[in-house]
Amino acid sequence: MVRIQGIEGMQYPRDGSKSEQLDYALFNRQYATSTYREDHDMYPDLIIQPKGDEDVVKAVNWARSNKIAISVKSGGHQYSGASSTSGRNIQLDLSNTYKHLMRIDPVDPVDQDKTLIYVGVSIHLKDFSAYLIHNSLFIPHGQCAYVCIGGHVQTGGYGQVGRSFGLLGDHVRTIRMVCHDGIIRDITKRNDTELFNAILGGSPGNFGIITHYIIEVYKAAHYVGTVEGPRGIKGPYGLKGIWMYSPKILKKLLTAVAEMADDPEFPRGFDLNINVLSTDFPNAYLFPEGKDAGAVQRVQNNIKYFLANQFLKRLNYSFPAAVVLYAQWCPTEKGDEYDENVDKWFQRFRDLSGFFANGALQINVFDMDMSQMMGQWMFHKEREFELPYVKRTYLTNSRTLVRDNWADNLVKRIDKIYNPAQHLKNDSGDNDYERYLSCKLSVQIQCFGGNRSRFYTNRGSGTSYSWRDTTVMQLMDCFHQPDADSKAYAERWQAENDSIMVGPQSCFSKQDRRGHGGSYGDWNMANEKVWRCYYEDKEKYERLGRIRAKADPNGTFTPNPFAVPVIFTPN
Repeated sequence: MVRIQGIEGMQYPRDGSKSEQLDYALFNRQYATSTYREDHDMYPDLIIQPKGDEDVVKAVNWARSNKIAISVKSGGHQYSGASSTSGRNIQLDLSNTYKHLMRIDPVDPVDQDKTLIYVGVSIHLKDFSAYLIHNSLFIPHGQCAYVCIGGHVQTGGYGQVGRSFGLLGDHVRTIRMVCHDGIIRDITKRNDTELFNAILGGSPGNFGIITHYIIEVYKAAHYVGTVEGPRGIKGPYGLKGIWMYSPKILKKLLTAVAEMADDPEFPRGFDLNINVLSTDFPNAYLFPEGKDAGAVQRVQNNIKYFLANQFLKRLNYSFPAAVVLYAQWCPTEKGDEYDENVDKWFQRFRDLSGFFANGALQINVFDMDMSQMMGQWMFHKEREFELPYVKRTYLTNSRTLVRDNWADNLVKRIDKIYNPAQHLKNDSGDNDYERYLSCKLSVQIQCFGGNRSRFYTNRGSGTSYSWRDTTVMQLMDCFHQPDADSKAYAERWQAENDSIMVGPQSCFSKQDRRGHGGSYGDWNMANEKVWRCYYEDKEKYERLGRIRAKADPNGTFTPNPFAVPVIFTPN
């Protein structure tokens, strides 16, 4: 493809000179290329890095006139590679185009505890978080520091305070977008209810080129307790714990998630998130003392005492697998107090301190406002492991997780890869059983359930994010070495997980439910078996197809199969 005339930003053709192809190879990298570069043909004909609006409008107009499709990359973290494309199509790389961030005065009145932020789609979450902290503001958002706002909002914006405050996308008030005709429009719930609803959760990236959002955020000063409770705490209050991996600790924490999810009347202000990270992950990223070489050395000395010498040699004295807990309470409603019941909930986690008894590496507590608290949950690394991966995202609306022994089943699945004893004893009954060194897991379990959960009660707020009755989200990423045996093992392990975690007799979810932000497997949205994983019913799916027909009549924003197909009506 020839370069588009009049574009001020950089353009990188796939079939250019030798030096141009080197540039193309560099800028064609994103999260999914380690796994899907060939399978999903992630080779756009031309990569454009627009300087601003004029470049984007020119690219859209040129693509429409030449019957070319455009994919959009802001952070490039879409797991299936949907922010890329192939064939004669174009990728718009917005990673440096729209980095605007400012507080604005509302045109219409907003609640006293809120204000508005104008944010560009190219902003990393780490920079967004830093800006909010500086201004004593907060909003639900994800933990991964290098995800950008553009795709994060469209896929929901799942994050640590999702149960207390809902999704990031629930708080969008205006969407600024370059439409299929090259005109820039502000889309709001008031001026285009259908399109606004469809953009936020419907078929991400397929309605136009979003440049900015106006987002309603919370003032931290309005979410501080007024009455001292046990230990002199008023709230908000949080706890971050890191333990060396053990089935015992993991089961205790997962049981806490299950009990919370099973209780429909569990109070709103609680959030609970469990992570499990494999050997070689630099756990120093996860606690503030990690920047202190002495503190890190003390942790490593504890590890030496805890693990057998032969296993330490295999680890090369790096961090072993770890279980990480993020627990938080915030006074969200009038009359909320840090009372004995709240303190009792935290005490079950504080009781797991003690290195020799429980393998606790670090337990930190935070008595601070919500703007500061949100910064404690950030994950300051672009990806967990620089390896290919086999991904799974399971959502459930179950309220019988304790009765169905979900925690036991999940621990068994994780232990199949994590348990170092298997590596030392070679006690498997299966020649390929032990994958401790060739497969790396990143597991995240989060509770969203309860009738008072904002994740649930925000379901009718004008967006189309699916599965708002979710009680628990379970992410399981199996990174693996590039060799064929390791890949095959990871795929087999995940296939076994599918049979246990999804189905009529499952301990977790009776239905295959997925989120756009955690997509995996077949990505052809024209296939009913696929789209039913992402949308509740046919009526919703077809309604989104009709809205897409209006927003994208020429197929300009249909660069790959991970898009709801357009449905044209006679009118």
